Amino acid sequence: MTICSNCGSQQPDGAAFCDECGAALSGPPVAGVGIPAGGIPVGIPTVAASLCPVCGAQITPGEQFCNSCGSAVGSASGVPGTPATPADGGLPTVVASAAGGRTCPNCGATLESDSAFCDMCGAPVPAIAPAYGAAAPPLPPAYASPAVPGEYAPTVVAQPGQAVYPAPAPGGAGFPQPAPQPAAYAPPPVVVRGRLLISGSNATLPFPAGKGEVIIGREDPVSGVFPDIDLTDYGGDEGGVSRQHARIMVQGERFFIEDLNSTNFTFVNQQKLVPQQPQALASGDEIRFGRIKTTFQI
Repeated sequence: MTICSNCGSQQPDGAAFCDECGAALSGPPVAGVGIPAGGIPVGIPTVAASLCPVCGAQITPGEQFCNSCGSAVGSASGVPGTPATPADGGLPTVVASAAGGRTCPNCGATLESDSAFCDMCGAPVPAIAPAYGAAAPPLPPAYASPAVPGEYAPTVVAQPGQAVYPAPAPGGAGFPQPAPQPAAYAPPPVVVRGRLLISGSNATLPFPAGKGEVIIGREDPVSGVFPDIDLTDYGGDEGGVSRQHARIMVQGERFFIEDLNSTNFTFVNQQKLVPQQPQALASGDEIRFGRIKTTFQI
């Protein structure tokens, strides 16, 4: 290890010049080479010095960037003062060698990564400028997740330069369309069809359309009772018909009749019904509500 007598830095064995200050190291003199007070080698073949085209500072031959402002000053052909422009339009760069080190622009010797001067010829070495090229592609936009009902909306942290957009509505652009759901099968409504024939007259009382059950009784506006089949005009009051006397309903394909706790009971083919217990009913059966006789027909 060699110690520089000018700046005191440690230098590798075999170095002729200090890579920190450019001073000549002690040892066998190099023919034709001398180091003046400024540390710049004398007697080394160089090209004429030039000026920085941006700030006007003096450029050492072989430098590709200005030491004062960092502007590119060397061209691909080595002509000083002419900035080199890459084909893609970006700024010129100083590229390290394939081995990962650098080479002296004056003598071509391999340099250490932190050398300020060449340790073989003493020429100043420009620092590697950061590479500049085409602008990086923009980041894709970030989308905020849709808020769950009853919860707070999530916070989206975007990277610098990344746009944040509100979440698209479900089913809209950016969200998969929901698959169409088959319509649920709804069976047709069960309705009671048929009619009552009043015995001793030609009166026919058809059941109202669209009803799932039919209430037979006697209308009473004071109590707000309005049965589906009103027997008031057919002797219902005198015949002992209750306001809600009985009901006829359908289950599957069968008809049933049920007494609704009437005062004077309900009879089917002269058999008294037990209140609140449905009894099967067939077309042609005789039904008596109190003392009013009827015939059920489909």
